[in-house]
Amino acid sequence: MKLNVEQRKIVELEPTGHMSVKGVAGSGKTSVAIRRLAFLQEHYCFEPDDKILLVTYNKTLLNFIQHQFKQLEEEAEYTSFLREHEADITITTIDKLMFHYFKKRSARLNVTLKPLTNRRQLLKILNQAIFEMKDGFQDVSILSPKYQNFLHDEIQWMKACDINDVEVYQDIDRISRATGSKGMPQKLTKNSDTRAAIFSLKNHYDTLMVDHGFVDFPSLNLMALREVEEHQPEHFTHIIIDESQDLTKVQLMFISRVQNDKPHHSIMFVADNTQSIYNLSWLGKGRPYTTIGYDMSGRSRTLSKNYRTTTEISKAAYGLIEHDEAIMGNVDFVKPALIDRHGHAPIYRYFKNHTTHLAFLKDEINQLMGDYHYKDICIVAKEKRFLEDIEQYLSAEGVPVHQLKVQTPDFDKDAVKCLTMHSIKGLEFKVVILVDLDEGVIPNFKYTDIGDEETVKTEERKLFYVGMTRANDLLYMTSVKQPSALLKEINLEHLRMYRDQKVRPYRTIQMMNYRLTDQVADLNSKEEKVRQWIINELIGRYNYPELLLELEYPVQQFSKQGYVDVAVNIHHNGVEKPYIFIETKALGSGIQEGLNQLKSYLGTNSDVKYGVVTDGLELVVIDPRGEKVSDIPSCQPQFYPEKENHYVYHNFRQDKYYDVLENKEDEELMNIVDQVTLLTLKEPLIKVPIVGDVAAGLPISAIEYYSDTCRLPASFLIRSSETFALTVKGDSMINAGIDPGDTVIVHRQATAETGDIVIAVIDDEATMKRYNSMGSQVILQSENHAYEPILMDSADVLINGKVIGVLKGK
Repeated sequence: MKLNVEQRKIVELEPTGHMSVKGVAGSGKTSVAIRRLAFLQEHYCFEPDDKILLVTYNKTLLNFIQHQFKQLEEEAEYTSFLREHEADITITTIDKLMFHYFKKRSARLNVTLKPLTNRRQLLKILNQAIFEMKDGFQDVSILSPKYQNFLHDEIQWMKACDINDVEVYQDIDRISRATGSKGMPQKLTKNSDTRAAIFSLKNHYDTLMVDHGFVDFPSLNLMALREVEEHQPEHFTHIIIDESQDLTKVQLMFISRVQNDKPHHSIMFVADNTQSIYNLSWLGKGRPYTTIGYDMSGRSRTLSKNYRTTTEISKAAYGLIEHDEAIMGNVDFVKPALIDRHGHAPIYRYFKNHTTHLAFLKDEINQLMGDYHYKDICIVAKEKRFLEDIEQYLSAEGVPVHQLKVQTPDFDKDAVKCLTMHSIKGLEFKVVILVDLDEGVIPNFKYTDIGDEETVKTEERKLFYVGMTRANDLLYMTSVKQPSALLKEINLEHLRMYRDQKVRPYRTIQMMNYRLTDQVADLNSKEEKVRQWIINELIGRYNYPELLLELEYPVQQFSKQGYVDVAVNIHHNGVEKPYIFIETKALGSGIQEGLNQLKSYLGTNSDVKYGVVTDGLELVVIDPRGEKVSDIPSCQPQFYPEKENHYVYHNFRQDKYYDVLENKEDEELMNIVDQVTLLTLKEPLIKVPIVGDVAAGLPISAIEYYSDTCRLPASFLIRSSETFALTVKGDSMINAGIDPGDTVIVHRQATAETGDIVIAVIDDEATMKRYNSMGSQVILQSENHAYEPILMDSADVLINGKVIGVLKGK
């Protein structure tokens, strides 16, 4: 667990009472909590009775925290011999901690109550209470089994908030209690017979629960709270609450009761309200800390950088929540800041049936084995029933897979993990596959019986967001039959159909936006919908202009005339020739027939280099031999009928721009023209080696080996022997006129001045940033407001060169 500067500052803060740490998913909140635990034990537990508590909500996360802390202890085991006092450390869940005091309370009251979690049994007892009470509230229509789910949730909420007085309930505001449908009143009116009836129902329901020998968890928590309020509990000097946004008010009050008041005591709330996925949570609904007795003015720290996921995954996940007013308007919302770490865009696949879905999972996991271990992959579903079917199928197909057990998880077992969205919270995996993102599954309105759809949507959107942000490198998302409406909220620009392809998932193109309609016989055909989609992808993703596309391209198969759905033409030696043949089929109709047809068409024309077949749900690219190719080739400048390739060179040393005109037939013929004077430079051209891309990592020795070059005038360079070029990957320098795909010219040097654009090597990986020196530290600044600056110690940064120019369009 290597921490950055801002994380380490939080870990090493002197304890001064209460504080909060707000952070986005992947910002290292849990790592900070674990390190803080060790720091407090080492430096601020100097009295024999000092104790530390780290409490969390999620059981799976608890085991992960214990696993990580054990490793941390093993790394620093030798220091324990130097401590005068070894502080007791308790790492537990809030449920387990409160259950301990519930048992004490039960023994003190001499009662035996069994915790009941089965919703069906709970509703059965609730309906009994409704039946026995309805005669006393005949004018209250809400007191009916028809509204059992609402009534149950309302009773749970009252107990989770420790509302035990009818006058308090009559006057309290209800957050996110939208009503007004299915014959319900517009809202739960204050000081009304309706509220009086619900409160009386709560009391009678609790009585029936005790009569049956049961207790639900909100009542269990209340008994634990009463125990620590009335009797001396075990006290802790330092308390860290991970996932504090998920705890109820009663749980938070309980924790405050087990805190001692020593001068060096501390309590730290670690939270991300965007990941608040439980409807009884208190702080997660945007309530201030003052409601539980803490004023956080000047006591909050923020972690806004997501180090877990790539920029591509972060953008897609943020797109899911950015239009939700309830999330964005939360007082503790933290907007994620992008870091310069790029990878594959999230992959989305839709399937018409479960059979093809399961087959895809098996095939994709097997393909991933070239780059990952089984244990690096986690399949995540909203509900456990989907995981059971997948686990059974994959096991039968020879893929090692198991559902991670909450009580005894085995993180190191080399098998594909299966977890629900709730259980994966707080964990991370290199590859995450979110499955069965279907309508009726997420969001699920099954228990939403009073028109509270928007509230449920927000909670489910958060849950979806949690699942997306668990992925380090790769994120897959799948739907079967009917996709979730939440998927439509993610910008398609951020999604792909396949890992190594640029093509975006299928979407319907409106007929008014159809292209090349003068070549279309039937605008209303099902096949035309798919053809217009792939035409849109060819233009939008692969940069082919309409002038190179031709529909119904004729091919001759012996005596039979055939027509290719789409032909992509290119110009070569002044002649227009077909380059790619594309066959399209109706959406979801399958591609096998089209693939056979495509192979026969490829055999009729030796100029065609690639074939594509798609039905909108699958897309296969092949070469003339029928072998699969990873992706459709992008359009190149030489495909146009023009005679010259046109590039632009920006000379940073003189801040001048030049047009670079390269003859397509002979690259040795090149003219470089000053854009201001329009004069052509007359001087020898020097070959500069292109040694790779700037985001891939650049050892110093790498410039001795290269496979491509660009040519520039000697006057553009400082010393040709110390010059190399890199292809730009990523968009962190776009405001400096350096775009993805550009070629930057670099002078190799080990020093830099403030304001220089440099190639900096950090942990053996190269990044391009603007350099700023601050004493013993440096700031590596992006030229894109979406990225945060990087603050590093000078000793940790190796300068590999200074950017002296950029060649655009190469």
